[in-house]
Amino acid sequence: NLENLWAQCEKPFQDLFTQLKSGLTNDRYMKIYTQVYNYCSSQNDGVLKEFYPKILSLLNGKATEIIEGGTHLSEDELLLFFRNKWNDWKFSTRVLKSWLEPVNKIHQSDNSNKSTNIGNSQNPPQSKILQDGLTAWKQAAFDKMHNRLTGSLLRIVKNDREDRDSSNLQVLSDTLECYVQLGSDKNKLDVYQANFETKFLQETEAFYKVESLDHVAKNGIPAYMRHIAKRVEEERSRVLKFMPISTLDKLDPLLNKTLIIDYKEEFANKFLDLLLENKEDELAMMYNLLLRVDHLETLRIKLQEFIKSEGLKEIEKDLKEAQEKPQVLVKILLEVYNRFNKLIKTAFNNDPKFLSAMDQSFSVVINSNPASYDQKKKESNIPVVLAKFCDQILKKGPYHISDEAELENKLSEAVCLFKYLPDKDIFMLNYQKFLSKRLVEDLSASEDAEASMINKLKTHQGFDYCTKLTRMINDMRLCKDINSNFQNYLNEANLTLPYTFNFYVLTGGSWSLTNKTSSTPFKPPTEMLPSLTYFEKFYKNSYKGRVLNFLYDFSRAEVDSRQVRGKIYKLSTTAYQMAILLMLNTTDKVTRFQVLDTIGLDEMNVRLPLLSLIKSGIIDTDVADHKEWNNETTFSINTKFTSKKMKVNCNIPVQIGDTKTSEGQQTVSNTEIEKERYFKLQAAIVRIMKSKKVMNHNELVVETTNQMTKWFSPKIPTIKKAIEYLIEQEYIRRTSDDNQSQRKYEYIA
Repeated sequence: NLENLWAQCEKPFQDLFTQLKSGLTNDRYMKIYTQVYNYCSSQNDGVLKEFYPKILSLLNGKATEIIEGGTHLSEDELLLFFRNKWNDWKFSTRVLKSWLEPVNKIHQSDNSNKSTNIGNSQNPPQSKILQDGLTAWKQAAFDKMHNRLTGSLLRIVKNDREDRDSSNLQVLSDTLECYVQLGSDKNKLDVYQANFETKFLQETEAFYKVESLDHVAKNGIPAYMRHIAKRVEEERSRVLKFMPISTLDKLDPLLNKTLIIDYKEEFANKFLDLLLENKEDELAMMYNLLLRVDHLETLRIKLQEFIKSEGLKEIEKDLKEAQEKPQVLVKILLEVYNRFNKLIKTAFNNDPKFLSAMDQSFSVVINSNPASYDQKKKESNIPVVLAKFCDQILKKGPYHISDEAELENKLSEAVCLFKYLPDKDIFMLNYQKFLSKRLVEDLSASEDAEASMINKLKTHQGFDYCTKLTRMINDMRLCKDINSNFQNYLNEANLTLPYTFNFYVLTGGSWSLTNKTSSTPFKPPTEMLPSLTYFEKFYKNSYKGRVLNFLYDFSRAEVDSRQVRGKIYKLSTTAYQMAILLMLNTTDKVTRFQVLDTIGLDEMNVRLPLLSLIKSGIIDTDVADHKEWNNETTFSINTKFTSKKMKVNCNIPVQIGDTKTSEGQQTVSNTEIEKERYFKLQAAIVRIMKSKKVMNHNELVVETTNQMTKWFSPKIPTIKKAIEYLIEQEYIRRTSDDNQSQRKYEYIA
């Protein structure tokens, strides 16, 4: 019965709370458990009504008895006393729960029946003994002491912040666990939030408001940033280790506002100084701090303006040299690009918005700098400058980079600049011209480097952008086979040539090479005729249907000169210069009339090779000023010619009018650019219409513009003109709609 059970259990239950350190034997534990179990089995109805109220009374009494021992303690002593007694109470109630497990099962069964009757499907609550144990502790201990406890806990946090004492942090953690455990079932954190968290956040804000003002005034922004970065990490770490993690969601915004947002103006004002001093670590710190609060826009705008001003300033330092030498301008641009690209990578974590800011500002630097921008024409010649730079480092000469790794790096950097060009077609036309010259005149320093550059452009712009360049390289490779086959053809036919000839057979549509216009065609010298005749016959037999067109403007020759007794100079000449020199093999002097008659070119096209030969010192003339030349003007070999080099280049630039020029040198004119663009527009419109079949005017203009942007930005009138031309040529037509505004374009198959 109940009296016998309580007589056996009351003392062990009380000892469980007051004599915990004495321990409990297994036999005694099992004896009490068995007695409780037997009673619950036989007196089911009386368990909750008669037995359990005694347990509840014992819990309340023991909680009151235990906590009375700490009533007169000091604040810090009370906190340690409370923490230790709380840990003991937790253990004691768990043991009591184990003893009273049969009681708990009856309670759960009773609750389950009630829930079924009312249709409640909620999960059963936790153990009633543990629940009532927490309630007893809250009413007897926590409710009376929480103000003093919270004050002590906040002092522990303050001491830790001020590096005075960190030894009681575990006490903080254990005590706050009590705050959490005492929460209600609906919100387990309500006691913790009401009694600690709110005050903790208030004190945190007040502490850092005072400290931050003082720190900025004494140490400045860079030191302050290092300080708050450390502070934020400390605060987060303390919460993660010793407090419920939900506090972090409230602490972070508070720290962000108090330590960062309130000083965003000071950060922005210091940003330019850090950029000027190139303080990457401080810039990275500022970026990471402002990233936390999403206040980076001001920095992005300031960086964009700074890159633009710094880039233009660097160019203006060496403006004259940058205007004259492509390599100087490109070197400056690459230095600026690499400087800020590295800065954004290291300090701003390659932030897409900061990269976009750099792209926008660097686009201004590269396209509107005073060294390349023509104010009168309102256009930049940077595409030409970049093409010249690539030509210089890829061809044999003083600017070629022999180290493969360094050359590869420079080509990659050149492509980085290339992506900022708005008129990429101008770059390509000039690059194609320079590549033609390098390949035809055997000036290319490395076939691998040429292929690498083409692949880089192809990767950036697409395959169709580099189609002609790829064909040019392939043509040069095929030329080796063609010349080898030609030599076999000569051997089989028992034919011999008086000189060594090498032919470049180039695909007409891929190479931008054309002879200059002349009123009369060039007449090759007799020494050349057998080779030309044999090769034409060989080629036509080998490749049916192909037409050969000899480009004498780009043909080169090596002529042995014995004009000075005892010395043999090797003269590197053009085909036209060679023809003139061969005339002087049989006579001491020739007149301009004889030159024109023998070579066949008109006066304008003969002037340049003659002037180059005169300037190089190979021949003399009786009239120094070429403007006064006439048909009687004579030209003769210079018998006093001397040179330190045995190989002499005769194709040197000469001044004619306002510009220097040489044979085979061709620049891309505005007319040629406009013509090329017009063809591209027509091709794009036909492709679009072939795909879409029917489109209205605005749709066609937008789609055409989108397709052309990787080459250039087309003007609307030019697109309209191309559309009208294609209508005339019957590629497309307008639909026959009565309402003109509703008319569309239709593709004609």
